[in-house]
Amino acid sequence: MHKVTSVLPASPAARAGLRVGLSIVSVNGETVRDIIDWKHALAASVMRIVARDEHGCEKTYVVRHESGADIGLGFDSPTIDRLHTCQNNCVFCFVRQMPSGQRDSLYVKDDDYRLSLVYGSFVSLTNVDDDDWLRILRERISPIYVSVHSTNPRLRAYIMQNPRAAEVMAQLRELVSRGIAVHAQLVLVPGLNDGEELTRSLRELTALYPGVDSVAVVPVGLTGYRSCLTQLTGYDAPSARAVLREVGHFAGRMRRKHGVSVVYSADEFYVLAQADFPGHAQYDDYPQLENGVGLCRSFIDDFRREWANWRSTGLSLRPTAWLTGESAQGVMRSLQHTVNLAGGAVDLVVVKNTLFGGQVTVTGLLGGRDVAAALETAQLAPDTLVLIPDVCLRADAFLDGLTFSELCARFPQLALTACPTQGNELARITKGE
Repeated sequence: MHKVTSVLPASPAARAGLRVGLSIVSVNGETVRDIIDWKHALAASVMRIVARDEHGCEKTYVVRHESGADIGLGFDSPTIDRLHTCQNNCVFCFVRQMPSGQRDSLYVKDDDYRLSLVYGSFVSLTNVDDDDWLRILRERISPIYVSVHSTNPRLRAYIMQNPRAAEVMAQLRELVSRGIAVHAQLVLVPGLNDGEELTRSLRELTALYPGVDSVAVVPVGLTGYRSCLTQLTGYDAPSARAVLREVGHFAGRMRRKHGVSVVYSADEFYVLAQADFPGHAQYDDYPQLENGVGLCRSFIDDFRREWANWRSTGLSLRPTAWLTGESAQGVMRSLQHTVNLAGGAVDLVVVKNTLFGGQVTVTGLLGGRDVAAALETAQLAPDTLVLIPDVCLRADAFLDGLTFSELCARFPQLALTACPTQGNELARITKGE
């Protein structure tokens, strides 16, 4: 049984009378083992949930909702049952590079195939036991997002510091043979798994297309907290361009053969290489958008499409400031220029990330105190609308624990607003809609 830890007000679950403290016994007569069973149960528009209270009394609650939609219940774990944690010790593990003193959840190394299905989280497959593997194959749990990093067995075992990591190609072949779609990622480290090793990995993974539906190539993320860890270096402009050339070669070959790129470089490689982002068509249906692949192109196109619908009537737009991390500032400055040419008054507040030691530049990993420091020095006019990307926030709090409410209280003269991280939403809110 799984205990309910939260119920959203006015949700279908709340309307049905479900409350915190109840334990779920069954749904429509079926036992719920984990998040996969729960997602299957949500497919029914009428859910008869048997729940047990603190005194052992059972009652049936009838929940009516849109099929597949969430009903507003929260549980202790994102998998509902016990979360499967990582058994690897990757040389570039980001969790091991975390500064101390942050929220406990940031130090959890999850590696759970069920989160791969439900949330698109990448997994290594090194901790999947025989029962889990049979369930994946039997229930056709698809798609699965796999952190491959290298198809060279010895190299992958070294990267992950786990001999079981060497089995990945056999695992991928079996998944593909059973009709299970795979999305792969290669986190690259200069001199370790790029160059000839990258060529090998791309050749062997693309040979499994369409079973391996997409391959993302991502640069290693290094923080300033790597004492006592393997000495690694990040990418610079020349080495990033070399990766783009190799990935582009494979993408071109796959487009000629299959009509889709299959392999894609993460946006950060283009930023590092100071290169233009590919056009929309090169990203196909954006299969790894959440992995930072094509996010900038999608953002730019959505912004410009929405902004093109606006026609100036001679009225001044409200003074606005867009907040961003360092890596996205080039994209944001080009869009700022577009708005200000049309009569807008947009400032750009670029935040340096000191939370991770100054080497991490993506917007989604900004800490609240760094945001506050940037706003302190920005000298924005009173009543400026400040748009803070919602990707910085997790449950109303930044990674360093500062809440959005606390940030607003620090700057009462400014109108701080969490803005959805989509280009059309940025344009819409900037227009005052």
